[in-house]
Amino acid sequence: MSGRAFSYFADTPGLPLSLKCMSNGRALYKFGRAEVAVDDGGYLILNDRQPYSIEIASPTPVETFVLWFPRLWAEEVASGFNKTSETLLDKSPDENGANAAFFERYTPHDRVVSPKVHALRASFKGKHTIEDGWLEEKLRELLAAMLASQHALKREVSTLPGVRASTREELWRRVSRARDYLHAHLAAPVSLSEVAAAACLSPFHLLRVFQAVFHQTPHQYLNNCRLDRAKFLLEKTRIPVTAICLECGFTSLGSFSALFHKRCGMSPRAWRKRRGMATEENSNIREVYLMGAT
Repeated sequence: MSGRAFSYFADTPGLPLSLKCMSNGRALYKFGRAEVAVDDGGYLILNDRQPYSIEIASPTPVETFVLWFPRLWAEEVASGFNKTSETLLDKSPDENGANAAFFERYTPHDRVVSPKVHALRASFKGKHTIEDGWLEEKLRELLAAMLASQHALKREVSTLPGVRASTREELWRRVSRARDYLHAHLAAPVSLSEVAAAACLSPFHLLRVFQAVFHQTPHQYLNNCRLDRAKFLLEKTRIPVTAICLECGFTSLGSFSALFHKRCGMSPRAWRKRRGMATEENSNIREVYLMGAT
């Protein structure tokens, strides 16, 4: 399923397993205690029957691309992992099911899952009719890649401190929730205590584990996300630099410009002059940004 909009909201009690990605902007998903902003840089997997809401309020037209998987397909593909052909042949097709629950988090684009998603999106946008048989094969191959990525991630999680595997996995879920919270709240002044509360961890515990898992502090991660968002707005909109500075959570134009120049080798205005492009823009959203900057 694909759509394109400046603004959108939907709330659902839960649909089949899906993979969601965006281009030309970001969308905010909320489910359980989590808030995940999905943008051009990554994707989100939501498990079967997971209730969620989606909200888009963007100065650029955001294009959504969502892949839905029929129920039990993931379990059927998962049953083939780490099992011999003899073991699978001993069971009937209905007995081959295995647990196929995924970590629900923002996942930066990778070399395992993302190329298959991009290929499906390119076919969807192409002029040729997609054949059902081809699509089924590609969706199953994508599920296999998603499961392989999940298994690799679980091996990483196993290196975290913790006596039991369930403890390590829960710790990883919480610190990932903290990272997603930071990514979803770029414009707000976010404190370490606030992020720790969202992750149900103490501030020091969060800081220690966050560095161990993501090899940077929460503040460093937040600044990187803010700079990425600023570059996007500089390239894709005509919003004034001062308004972009505030929209991305920086407290002053001076500090924003200094950090931007240090990381990118040029000023925000020079970046826009070199990389900016004229695109369709939501003037109403733009005015909101401008009013917020005055």
